[in-house]
Amino acid sequence: MNWKVRAVMAFAKQIGFGWRAKALAACLAAPLKLAGPRAAVAMKNIDIVFPELSPAEKRKILRESYDNLVWTGVETLAQQRDPASRQAWVHEVEGREHFEAAMKEGKGIIGLAAHIGNWELAASILASYVPITAVIRNPDNSFYCELVEATRESAGIKTLDKRAPMIRGVSALRRGEVFGIMPDQHGGAEGIAVPFFGVKTSTLPGPAVFAYLTGAPIIPIQLARLAPFKFKMIIDQPIEWKKLKDKESTIMDITVKANRCIEKMIMRAPGQWLWQHRRFREIT
Repeated sequence: MNWKVRAVMAFAKQIGFGWRAKALAACLAAPLKLAGPRAAVAMKNIDIVFPELSPAEKRKILRESYDNLVWTGVETLAQQRDPASRQAWVHEVEGREHFEAAMKEGKGIIGLAAHIGNWELAASILASYVPITAVIRNPDNSFYCELVEATRESAGIKTLDKRAPMIRGVSALRRGEVFGIMPDQHGGAEGIAVPFFGVKTSTLPGPAVFAYLTGAPIIPIQLARLAPFKFKMIIDQPIEWKKLKDKESTIMDITVKANRCIEKMIMRAPGQWLWQHRRFREIT
């Protein structure tokens, strides 16, 4: 492990919940909002999704998005001090019965998630109860990449690069694991064009493909922040689908439904989504 990563992980164990976390968040939030990385991209996305909002309301969503990024980082580090404490940060669970029923099927669960709320903590909490493998795209920055991997490893989260052979994901589901996928970013050349907030844009069909291959249920999972270190976990009903005339049309139909689920997550907490990604590249 890189010495810088070791240093940050050691520092993380000193943060915990309390004034240190608040101080760190304040130190990070001010320069982040001042610099406004990818603010123009975020505002274009917000304009597309919420054309009816006033400029002030749109700027509020952007500010909240930066705050969410900061607290996601601080909370992810703070759990290193006492990993068991993260379970107490979830004050409410909605839809637990959907998760429990799906686990009893014995086919594993395709966890449909998005870069909203604290997505890293959501995986950590689930990993406390069931084995979880998350599909990831490694960050370009090597230090950040190793740091994120270290926090995931400490939480017991197994990871799978999105370019890895598909059979590894199938194997995880056959072992009865939760197989987490976040297909809310632009799918590039690998994606298929389906509507997202009314815009036909490239979307990664991963959840649909694995559901088609294994029959595993797709369950939308969201960890919405109520306040720093205070969350509500929302587990929606499994996506209902059936095989259509061919594989391609079935996968497209499931992907359309998955996008609707992600739209629902974003509408619940607009300020907690990662607006800074070029999600609508076809028109921006």
